[in-house]
Amino acid sequence: MRKSNFMIVAVAVMAVVFSATSCLKSESEYEKQVKIDDKILADFIAAQSITAQKHSTGFYYQVIEPNDEGAALKKNDVVIFDYSIYTLSGTLIQTNTIEGGVPAMLKLQTMTVIPEALDYGVSLMKVGEKYRFYIPSYLAYGSYSTADFSPHTNFIIDLEVTDVKSEDEIEAAQKDSIANYVAEHYPEMVASPSGLYFLDSIPGTGSKPMSNSVAVVDIKRRYLDNTVTMSNDAATIYLDRNLNAPGLEEGIKLTKEGGTSVLVMPASIGFRQSVCVIPQKTRAKLYEQQIINNNVEPYSILKYTVKLKSVMY
Repeated sequence: MRKSNFMIVAVAVMAVVFSATSCLKSESEYEKQVKIDDKILADFIAAQSITAQKHSTGFYYQVIEPNDEGAALKKNDVVIFDYSIYTLSGTLIQTNTIEGGVPAMLKLQTMTVIPEALDYGVSLMKVGEKYRFYIPSYLAYGSYSTADFSPHTNFIIDLEVTDVKSEDEIEAAQKDSIANYVAEHYPEMVASPSGLYFLDSIPGTGSKPMSNSVAVVDIKRRYLDNTVTMSNDAATIYLDRNLNAPGLEEGIKLTKEGGTSVLVMPASIGFRQSVCVIPQKTRAKLYEQQIINNNVEPYSILKYTVKLKSVMY
């Protein structure tokens, strides 16, 4: 489900992550932590004889593999990248370069990435370049912690920009991918002008929801590889309140009460540039704790199975 204005959500999400998750009770404590992190990073870089530049925001960066011929990146580009993220001690937290890894994507300079430092760092790069970033906790997760990293962890991230796309290019490619997927798996699906593919898999006998209806549904959301990102029985869906993915609402309105439908949709009517979380496996915990508002990777094609149990008009 999606908020009415993604940018408002993104700003709110990042405000939560950069303030609430840092759990710093006052500005003075924050300033104290900045000094601690800055000293840790400066001492580490000096001890390792690392040649790195310090960004004005506080992180350090090294150019590992330059590419003078690569395309420069600009605001609102959708950047596709590979990464490996480590603690300063060298412990690998996650890499997306292993077999089966999911490509990471972010919409540049829109404050929709965690750690925040990557929004600034990736902006320095060109396609084909590889950088190493040394990121203080105050530009990452603050005092937030998981099984993989402790409170106030400073990170090392090796990042390679593999491609850059516009949102229009992504949408066109996704529509082709969906058409091919549907032809193979659901040839009876019907496409709508929005890009939604709809299958009335078990026809219902009741009425369809109307504008501003409240629908009670059993719902499951997957990626096209069938990875489940959400499953909820008897979920209450408030239609036309700008609370849900547009494609989901469109599909529910096409379903009769008592019926079950299958929906396949591009990101343009799904969750668009949902917040990019690095390491990606931290996303599920942030979602469970309601720090971010969905468990969907940026620019994901989605498949829903929806059973419309009842409608309140």
